[in-house]
Order: sequence, then C-alpha cells, then structure tokens
Amino acid sequence: MFAQDFNELGYLSSQWPLNQHLPTVLMVHGAGMNHAQWQGQMAGLKDHANMIAVDLPGHALSAHHDGDQSIIHYADTLSELAEELETSKLIMAGHSMGGAVCLEFAMRHPDQLDGLVLVNTGAKLRVQQELLQQIREDYPAFIRHMTRNSLGEETSSQVIEQFAELLMQSETEAVYNDFASCDSFDRLEEISQIACPALVISSDQDMMTPPKYGEFLADQLEQGEYALIEGAAHISPMEQPDAVNAAILDFLQQFNGR
Repeated sequence: MFAQDFNELGYLSSQWPLNQHLPTVLMVHGAGMNHAQWQGQMAGLKDHANMIAVDLPGHALSAHHDGDQSIIHYADTLSELAEELETSKLIMAGHSMGGAVCLEFAMRHPDQLDGLVLVNTGAKLRVQQELLQQIREDYPAFIRHMTRNSLGEETSSQVIEQFAELLMQSETEAVYNDFASCDSFDRLEEISQIACPALVISSDQDMMTPPKYGEFLADQLEQGEYALIEGAAHISPMEQPDAVNAAILDFLQQFNGR
C-alpha cells in the first residue's frame, strides 16, 4: 500500500501511480472510523481497481486537516481530491456516514462521478440524542454500545476488537461531529436526481440501517442495483469482506470496458 497526502488529506492507495486502465474506487469510512475499516477491500480488490481509502478531515491520517466536519464539506473536500487524482473512471464507495458523503458528492459534483457503491447507509440518517450525549460524557460506554449494536451475532472476536480499536483511535470531538452530521442528513427528496450506476449493499442483521433503507435507496436511484449480505450487521465490510468484495467486483465489471 502507498500512503499519500493532498492538502493534509491522507489516504492509502493500492498502487501508485494509478493504473489508468482500471476504474478507481475512492472509499469513504463511516462515522468515527477511518481508512482501516476497508482493509478487506484494499487487499481483495486491488487487482481489479485502483483502491483508495481516504481519511476524512479530523480522522487518522487527516487528523491535522482543519476543515469543517460536515457531510457537505466532506463531499466538497473529496471533490478536490478527485480532481487531483485525475482518474477517468471514478467510483465513490461509502459506508454508513460515508455513504451519505457519497450521495452528497453525487448531487454536488455529478460530472466527476461514474458510479456509486453505498454500503449499510440510507438517504436519511437519524441518531438518538442519548447517543450523541454519551459520546461526550462517557466515551467508553459509547464504544461498548456501538460494538454491541453494530456487529452481527457471528462476528469473530478479532473483528470485534478491531472495530473497537478504530473507535478508540478517534478524537471524541470528531466522532461527535460525525454523528451530529448524520443526524441532520436528509436527501430523501433529491436522490432520484442521481443518474450514475449505483450499487446499494445492505446486511440482513443490520439494526442501524435496516435492509428496508437500502431497498428504498436502490429503488429511488435511477440506475440502482441491490445486494443483501447475509451473516453481517452494520459493519459488513469488516464482518463479511469476501461477500462485500464479490458484490463490488460484479458491479465493477461494467466499468472495465469503458
């Protein structure tokens, strides 16, 4: 993997320079997480696409980026990165909050985008006020809550520990801002405007963004496709990486001949 930086925005790339014959998948992490949640995709799909896992402002490799931490600003910041990458076939992939960022990107910068992969997300995200309060008042309890409610019954202890570690690595204020941004995100009325091909991935055990969220999203998007991952909850890229990779790989086939 190759660590890169653009205007204090850090990211990992599976190859450098980018292979212009392959599509480029720019992966956006969920709230309070970072690029490491995409390890299974970086390793599993690197022969089929330029895989890039970015850290949003205030997170991990981008911890010193002082940009506004909001869905809109995240989308605009990634537009600047996309311009810098100069790739001809860009697919944005986002998990949970990252999916909201990708939807916002698609509406604000459609000319930069060839496709979307939306994982365990929705067109409207709501966060319990008690959870926001817990982030600031008892962060260890918040991590326990997220671990208990975000992962499926069959999740290995290794993945559970990795997920908790990702949350522990994050600054509390950055996590709070992420979840607050999710709470205000609502694009239900606009998503039908998105015209590019889009793969929506849900998980059968996801309580935070249930499959009905993904089904609605896929139905509303002009070129929406839908895939359901079995045996996973809200963090399917880590829980069932092979199944998620297979769904993404099938979706990518349409871009290889362009």
